[in-house]
Amino acid sequence: MSSGEESFIDTSISDPEVAEKFKLAGEIADQVLNKVVSQCKPGKGIALLCTRSDNLILKKLSLCKFKECKNGIAFPTSISFGEMTGDYSPLEKNDQRKIQNGDLLKIDLGVHIDGYPAIVCYPIVVGNSETNPITGEVADLFEGGEKIMEQCIENFRPGKTNFDITELVEKIAKEYGINPVSQVYSHSMQRNTDEGERKISMCGDGELDLENVIIQENETFTLDVLMTTGSPKKFDDDVRTTIFKRDPEANYQLQSRVGRQVFSYIRKNKITFPFHIKSLSSFKNASFACNECTKAGLFIPYEVEKELNQKPIINFKATICVLNDSTIKISGISTPKLFIKSNRNSENNVETEKNENEKEKVNEKEENTSENKVEKKEEEKKETEEKNNKDKGRGKGRGRGRGRGKGKGKGKGKGRGRGKRKGKGKKKKGKKKKY
Repeated sequence: MSSGEESFIDTSISDPEVAEKFKLAGEIADQVLNKVVSQCKPGKGIALLCTRSDNLILKKLSLCKFKECKNGIAFPTSISFGEMTGDYSPLEKNDQRKIQNGDLLKIDLGVHIDGYPAIVCYPIVVGNSETNPITGEVADLFEGGEKIMEQCIENFRPGKTNFDITELVEKIAKEYGINPVSQVYSHSMQRNTDEGERKISMCGDGELDLENVIIQENETFTLDVLMTTGSPKKFDDDVRTTIFKRDPEANYQLQSRVGRQVFSYIRKNKITFPFHIKSLSSFKNASFACNECTKAGLFIPYEVEKELNQKPIINFKATICVLNDSTIKISGISTPKLFIKSNRNSENNVETEKNENEKEKVNEKEENTSENKVEKKEEEKKETEEKNNKDKGRGKGRGRGRGRGKGKGKGKGKGRGRGKRKGKGKKKKGKKKKY
């Protein structure tokens, strides 16, 4: 490994210090996310919000317990509009579109402490409140996306495979009438990179023949749930790319001096985490240098893409740790409360109520049938007992049934059950007894 290259030692979260670094990175990511959400108001520009968010991450890292370590931004803040898949973080000079009330936004950011990253992405609707809930197909997206995230975490256990997770995502998406966006993967989290070697497709579109991945204890993954009500296919937009990542396996001799300078700087200071072009403001022609590195295959561009028919897209991301008997979130824990009123929920409620009413009717019918059978059985038993009493009830005897026995013998027949009846026998001497 040449000088300046990074070490890709994957330290397990079984090490308490490593686990603590992951956890603290997640806490800072959540804190910054909530701050950004509170500032997403009508009239605000995306570029300024993203810059403030990145600055807040760096400030919190400078004050954290592990401030002596090499800490930084694991993913530059992006705030993408509804139809965008993500990675929208424009430069201020190109920031023309302002936030409006009712806008669907996806806030995406990442933090790393000593190279251990935590990523979080959370969708919001500007102006959402209890009196102004999220409705329609967007509400279906939110509810379906949240359920997929919850169920994936619950099923992300040692021994499960990537195909189990993909199947689960597709099943829930179908229930809500939404589609997973194609070519989206949940990656293992390793030191010094936001995308480890192990990955899970969140859309079973068959575009890639993925190897079987068996989830193991003490692994860390970032779940990436990207859903739309439109087509699962996406396409490049004409928005300028501002987020890049170095490909650690690529090597190429650049022709321009500025290209070589920028590449050297990124390799030395940014490890392999994605970076924003604004971090290269000290270089002249930084944009030219990034384009040259991209064409040479040294940089991977995070292009802003849109849904094919401009349909809404939501994105939930959370970094999770797989333990022996459970899976826990380390980011995406303390997220803002959403107020949602889904039509699909109403339909489900009506259907549920209908099913419950039908079930009650069936139960009532079964109960009545059962009671009728019991009563019929009782009557048959009574008739049998009465017949026996007629045959055997001569002389002193008691009717042995729960029914009304009639003895024809010399005595008074008594029925064990409902009341007492006099027997029809010959009178003996003495007074007639009253019962």
